[in-house]
Amino acid sequence: MTTLAVETDLPEVEAPPGPPRSSGRPLGWWGMVSLICTEATIFGLLLFSYFYLRFNAQRWPLADIKDPELFKSGLRTVVLLGSSVPMHVAERAIKKGNRRLMVWGMAIGWLMGALFLFGHVQEYVDLWSEFRPTTNAYGSLFYTITGLHALHLIVGMGMTGYVLYRAIGGRYDEHNHVPVQTSIMYWHFVDAVWIAVFTSLYLSVSW
Repeated sequence: MTTLAVETDLPEVEAPPGPPRSSGRPLGWWGMVSLICTEATIFGLLLFSYFYLRFNAQRWPLADIKDPELFKSGLRTVVLLGSSVPMHVAERAIKKGNRRLMVWGMAIGWLMGALFLFGHVQEYVDLWSEFRPTTNAYGSLFYTITGLHALHLIVGMGMTGYVLYRAIGGRYDEHNHVPVQTSIMYWHFVDAVWIAVFTSLYLSVSW
């Protein structure tokens, strides 16, 4: 028996390309890093101005302004810095696909930030009768720096609040969570800035 080999001249069919592979950090992550660097520069310049005036003054705070109190401000600091813990838990949770834990973590962190902000406003109410931004250079810098930080905290609460609202609706999962990550990055930045502000404007003056 003779076997005939039939040759076919068919074109090779290439497999369809797979989904594009992600290389490096997402664009949103780099955008948040750029924003944080810019805002950190602003706070750095303000704190530099604060210490420049302080080291050139015979007495600080100026005039008859009392040293900042540490008890209530210290408690607020613990609350704010502590809010980074549930936020961190939330970020790790969504990376593992645990949306429920992520929602709880962000909600607790948000409430702790709100509690800090409430105490900060109360401090302004108590200090307003003693000195104001127009009183002298100390008053101007104190309210500018702490007020700017409070504004950043409000922005952070807006970011995390919006992300939390969308997360409750099932928007994010372990494959899509960049907004969660970047909003929490900003929250950690606000907490880190307060360490510098509290150390400079409260601890270094009172001790």
